[in-house]
Order: sequence, then structure tokens, then C-alpha cells
Amino acid sequence: MKSTFESKGSVPGICKTAALALPLVVAALPAHAATAPTTWVSTETRAFLTPQQMTAFAAAPQAQAMAGETAHVLVSLRVRNMSKLQALGQAANERGNAQYHHFLTPAAFLAGFAPTEAQVQQVVAYLRESGFVNIRASKNRLLISADGTAGTVKTAFNTPLVHFLEGSRPVFANSAPAEVPEALGDTVLSVLGLQNVTRAHTMAVRGPRTQAKTMATGTETGHYPLEFGSLYNASSLPTASKTTVGIITIGGASQATQDLNQFTSANDLAQVNVSAEQTGDPSGDYSDDQDGQSEWDLDSQDIVGAAGGAVNQLIFYEADQSASGNTGLTQAFNQAVSDNTAKVINVSLGWCETDAQADGTVAAEDQIFAMAVAQGQTFSVSSGDEGVYECNNRGYPDGSTYSISWPASSPNVIAVGGTTLFTSGSNWANETVWNEGLDGNGKLWASTGGISQVESLPSWQRSLSVSPKPTGRAVPDIAFDAAQGSGALVYNYGQIQQIGGTSLASPIFVGLWARLESAHSNTLGFPASSIYSTVKSTPSLVHDVTSGSNGYQSYGYKAAKGWDYPTGWGSFIMSNLASYMKGHSVGQ
Repeated sequence: MKSTFESKGSVPGICKTAALALPLVVAALPAHAATAPTTWVSTETRAFLTPQQMTAFAAAPQAQAMAGETAHVLVSLRVRNMSKLQALGQAANERGNAQYHHFLTPAAFLAGFAPTEAQVQQVVAYLRESGFVNIRASKNRLLISADGTAGTVKTAFNTPLVHFLEGSRPVFANSAPAEVPEALGDTVLSVLGLQNVTRAHTMAVRGPRTQAKTMATGTETGHYPLEFGSLYNASSLPTASKTTVGIITIGGASQATQDLNQFTSANDLAQVNVSAEQTGDPSGDYSDDQDGQSEWDLDSQDIVGAAGGAVNQLIFYEADQSASGNTGLTQAFNQAVSDNTAKVINVSLGWCETDAQADGTVAAEDQIFAMAVAQGQTFSVSSGDEGVYECNNRGYPDGSTYSISWPASSPNVIAVGGTTLFTSGSNWANETVWNEGLDGNGKLWASTGGISQVESLPSWQRSLSVSPKPTGRAVPDIAFDAAQGSGALVYNYGQIQQIGGTSLASPIFVGLWARLESAHSNTLGFPASSIYSTVKSTPSLVHDVTSGSNGYQSYGYKAAKGWDYPTGWGSFIMSNLASYMKGHSVGQ
């Protein structure tokens, strides 16, 4: 990935060295016009900088004001009656309910839940008055993007932008909560794009092709994408030829499409029907990122491979690489949902969930994912590659201070953790928690799992028999192969590369679930609740992972019988699940 989308550590991680950072710029604090409102109300975007950092910056004589510095914002508007939208999503996915499988349509969302056109125009007018230009609203009216300056940000949202060095990287963040005039308080949910300290990162582990290792648990070796269907007992299922699948990318996917074509040609498969949607600013950066292409190669080839070699259509939802902060991804998620074309959407990306909450992203994207659930779409998200330390400088151990990744921690997505897969010949033999220990830089590579600090415990997780008892959304839900040593052998710029990480685990699930969707004429809904009730009563549906941990030394969580924090319920035995679904409800 390009450096603009790399995460060098969360706010808690950088505050330890903030006193040594050299402040570069503090945005000007222009006086409001006499006609400007004086009563401000808070949004879900909090002050991103810590008090310790602000003390260090205020004491620095080098600080200077630059009101004219360019800024890009993404304003998230509130869904009308969020609780009703969530209830509709639950009812549409609950067998026996009168609303069962009455999935929401984009048109019905606009009529009953989206902000009104009058609300949109009110916000647009306010942004224009404040000095913003290039103002665009999304077609489902949830997001409004605009270009301005640090001065217009201060005028519109009553918060300055502070620039400083995080290590050697220049970054910026808002030093006060984003606020809006009282008249917009019921309309504006959060203001995104006010920080670039932490960015979403891919969940892939790349390396040279490894030699097979044979041990008592079986053989650990690399696998071609088409092997995953048989390894997880899906050979009796139809392909996903009737199901459209989406992949969220940062930047373009032209090279990934070429590599996918090479994959299908090499395996005597029909060429996949591929399209790409540029989801943000029409003049944004949707070029191929050479470092990121291996991620989209991993996603696309393993989805098609696990899907049995065919999908109805594969849509790359491309995020603008030049968008401020993580706003490009928010727009990509929203496009996939407002289009309502892809039935299953893969997300092999994530970042610290407490940072995502602080800058308003959690609030904004939870609305989008809730809309997806009500429409019968399933987002599958990699849980992460940092074990229990996502927010602690991305995987560097910090004792018992645990944290997890967003958007995997959303209750409106399926979070997929990682295993190390062992085989016997061409058959599944065993799986353990994926944990490769520390690399040469001291970073832990392991399946991320734990308890959310920002999302409440969903109803379908309340009966979990696990210690410690979760107090918030517990992650992951399920797990599949993620070890680099048992990873996928995919084409990348025409050459075979071996790649692991939970960026592999999620595409495996997407391809397998898409086969079930095709088998059921794309009538399956969001399966989280039914997965928990079904597997608890019928454990033979999964490979239960009972060995390994996702921490370092004595820290982290250990695998155990039943659901656990490193691997959730484990991996599906697809033939058993398909047979079970003939007479029982699992997302259907």
C-alpha cells in the first residue's frame, strides 16, 4: 500500500512520544461572521488529539496559523429512525417473523429512512455558506462530500486542525470535537476526514513460497485457490455462478483484473465478468497501487476459487486513494450498499476501532452496514493480523492492554478470524489458531480477536459460554485459513506469490457463502444470528479449533471447545452445513 494509507500507530500509541514531536501548523481560528450561529451542538466526531499532545503543541513557539490549507470532509447524515431500521434488519432475517425475507430496497430506504432532500439541501447550503466547494451528496443521501480549507473547517465545525510529526510522517488531526449549529444537530451525525493519523491497512501477510512442513497435526503447505472448496468440503455444492460478489479496494484494480484473468486461464475456467466502480470524487486517484495489488489479487482469486471457479459478477468498489483520512472507504462501503447489486461483499481492511470511533467513522459506517443487513447483503470482514494488539502500534505487544479492529467489530458484519490449516493429502486434517509470533521488528502476527470497546454486545452473542464474558461485541464469528505457510498461491503481476493473513480467511468465506447463496437463489440474508444459534446446537457443522492462542507469551486469548476469541466457532464443514440448511434456517 502507499504510505498515505499506512497506519503507523493509533493515537494512544503516538501520545507516548508526542512531547518530542515538532508541531508544524495549527489552523487559524477565524472569527465567525455576525450572522453565524452561536449555539453549537456536538456530533459523533470527537477531538482526535489527546490532552497531553495539545499541551505539547501549545507550548511550542514554532506553531503558526495557516487558514488556507486545503481540506476535504465527508459529512455523515443521520438515518431517520435508526432503531426502526435495525429492527427491520432483524425481522427480515428471522424465520417465522411476518417480515421474514421482506428485504429493504434502496427505494424504500430513501422513502422511509434516508435523510430527506430538504435536510440534504440544508446541509449543502450551510457548507456553501461556510466556504466549501465541490459539494456532492450520495444517491442514498447518507453522505455529503466537500472541499475547503482549514479555515472553512473551523468556520463550519468549530474545530481547528493541528499538524505535527508522527515519527517522521507529517499528519493532521482535529484538536476539538466537530460541532454544528443547533439547527443541524438532528441531521448531521459526524464529520469525517479531519484526521490522517491512523489509516485503514490491509490484512495480508506476503512472503516467498514456502516448503511443505509435515508434523503430527498434518502438513502445512501453500494452496491454490481452487483447493479451498474441497478442503472445506464444498465440492458437492454448486458454484456461485448465480451470485454477484463485491470487493472493497483502495485505488484501482486493473492489475488485479489482469491477474484474475491469468488465474482463470491457467485453470481452464471461464473468464469472470468483472466491473469496477469508482466510488468517491470523480477526479480522485483510482490508479493501481503496486503494493496493494497483491491484496486485491488475493481477494479476487480466492473468492473465485472457493466459489468453485465461477461467480455471476465480481465488482471492485474502488476507494479514492487521495481522499482525506478513511473517507474513501466509507464512500466505497456506501456505494456497495446503495447499489444493492453485490449480495456478498469482501473487506480485507481494518484499523483501530477506538480511533474509528473518535473520528466519527463508527457511527457513520454502522448506519451503512445496518442498511446492508436490512437489504439482505452480507459484509465479510477480516478480523485482523495483530492478535490482541490492533491499537497498540499495530501488533506490537503491550501486556494485557488488548484491542481489536474496525470494521470487523461492527455487529452488522461477519468478522472472520484466522487459522493455520493442516492437510493430509488433499483433505482437511486439522486447524489451530494462526499465530506466527513476533517478526524481526518485534511485531506479532496472529488472528485478531477480543472484545469491542465501542460496540455493545449483540443479542445473538449474549449466551456465549466463554471466559471472560464479553461486555461488548465479541470478535471473530468464524475463522478460516490465514497462515502464510498454508496460504494461497495467487498470481501477482504474472508471478505466483504465497499470501496469508485474515485477508485470505475472509475471501475463503465469501466464496463459500456465495455458493450457498447460489444454491438458494440468492435468498439468504445476513447470517450472524443464525450462525450462533445453529452451531451451538449442532457443533458438527464446524471444525472446532481448540489449540493455540492469539497473544504473546502468557497474554492473549486461548482457543477452547466451542466459541473462542481467536477463532470464533471455527471453520465451516460446508457439506454438513449445506445438508443442514435443507431443513433448517441458517440465514434463510
